[in-house]
Amino acid sequence: MSWRAVVLVAGVAASACASALEPDALFAKLAPSVWTVVATDAQARNQSQGSAVVIGPGRLVTNCHVLARMTRFQVVKSNVSFGGRLEFPDPEHDLCQIQVDNFQAPAVELAPRDALRVGARVYAIGTPQGLEATLSDGLISGLRRDDQGELLFIQTTAPISPGSSGGGLFDAEGRLIGITTLMRREAQNINLAVPAHRVTELPGRGRELLEQRAAAHTARLPPAPVAGSSAAVPPTSQRRAGDWFDYVVTDSQTQLKSTVSLKVDRVDGSRVVFNGGSRVEDETGLVLDSSSAALLELDLVTPPGGWAPGGKVLSGVQSFQFSTTKGGGTTTFDVTAVASPPQAIRLGESEYNAVRIDVRGWTSRLPDHRVAVATIRYQGTVWYSPDLMRVVRFTLERLGSTSRRETLELVRAGRG
Repeated sequence: MSWRAVVLVAGVAASACASALEPDALFAKLAPSVWTVVATDAQARNQSQGSAVVIGPGRLVTNCHVLARMTRFQVVKSNVSFGGRLEFPDPEHDLCQIQVDNFQAPAVELAPRDALRVGARVYAIGTPQGLEATLSDGLISGLRRDDQGELLFIQTTAPISPGSSGGGLFDAEGRLIGITTLMRREAQNINLAVPAHRVTELPGRGRELLEQRAAAHTARLPPAPVAGSSAAVPPTSQRRAGDWFDYVVTDSQTQLKSTVSLKVDRVDGSRVVFNGGSRVEDETGLVLDSSSAALLELDLVTPPGGWAPGGKVLSGVQSFQFSTTKGGGTTTFDVTAVASPPQAIRLGESEYNAVRIDVRGWTSRLPDHRVAVATIRYQGTVWYSPDLMRVVRFTLERLGSTSRRETLELVRAGRG
């Protein structure tokens, strides 16, 4: 190699080194742009914590699973906190964009899509195990693609832990290359990040998803009552043909909504028949027969005799051990129900007098054709209206390896 070539190579190497930051300088530059996310449910009884990266004025990105099953959240740094709201969800890639008012933290720079190289030095900043603004380093150890060659994850040796979800993975120049999302607990130092180019796609994908949800919700709703054709269901437990109830079920992880419409076809003594016989209840709202899975979780957890056995709503503290066979399997409950005094609850445009019943304990789920069964913690809350003699709101959070959360609410009711 000639001396000119040596000088040229040395100059290129010096230029590359000059653009890289020392770890302390990189941290000083980026730490103001990585925040902690603290999310809670409506009763502030359960909490989730993760990280978020500032990508624009008043905009941050985190993992959707950090916000899952929660109803409100804040972004926090030191003693400063701001309330946030979900702007665009992309659950397919586990990215959610959140909006924060009066928020001035600096945005990060995104690295070019073609800048990723296996073996390159990278740095992760987040809140692992609640330790705010933690810096770790490592290498890009793999670029994981699907069968079509699309980049799914950046694999890195930079250590992350629970609480790192939604944090930033940066190259040596301090540019964002990924959002740290998960680690393989059963493996040694295999950590994954969603590629940063997904952040640029997030507003478009999120807006499209929200529009699809709105269209699906509108399509499922029955026409609004026409003046003179129907009126609000009077606060009475006496059902009659033509009564209808619209419930909305919301999956808190994806925010997907579905509408469940019940219409009374006829009343046969104490049997109230809905929707062409696909659902039959007694006069207290206890399901007697159903071929639909629309309200399956509520039906499963309803104890023998229902929430108002003999027409009298549960009160005080009661324990239940029971099994039921619905939905293609057997479900067993060992739970305690704690009922509170009746109180007003507003749902949609109506207000109901309802008894809140908190259900806590354990459940076992045994689908058909399986011999293994796991017992997991169960938590749910039922709001039962003595006036309508039916459940007007139900929230579920089933903890354990099959953790999930959903909400069922009565949004409209009428009498045809």
